[in-house]
Amino acid sequence: MAPNILLAEKTDMGNGDLFEMLTYLLVVLVSAVVMIVWLKRRGRRKRK
Repeated sequence: MAPNILLAEKTDMGNGDLFEMLTYLLVVLVSAVVMIVWLKRRGRRKRK
């Protein structure tokens, strides 16, 4: 019975790690897009 419990915990932890990595990836992508848009606007403002 103990090995099954450990296995279940391991798969749950694996799923948690996957969701954590996806969350970090989403945060990085969103911040990258925001930074690009901000830099483009800043560059446009500087030129005028």
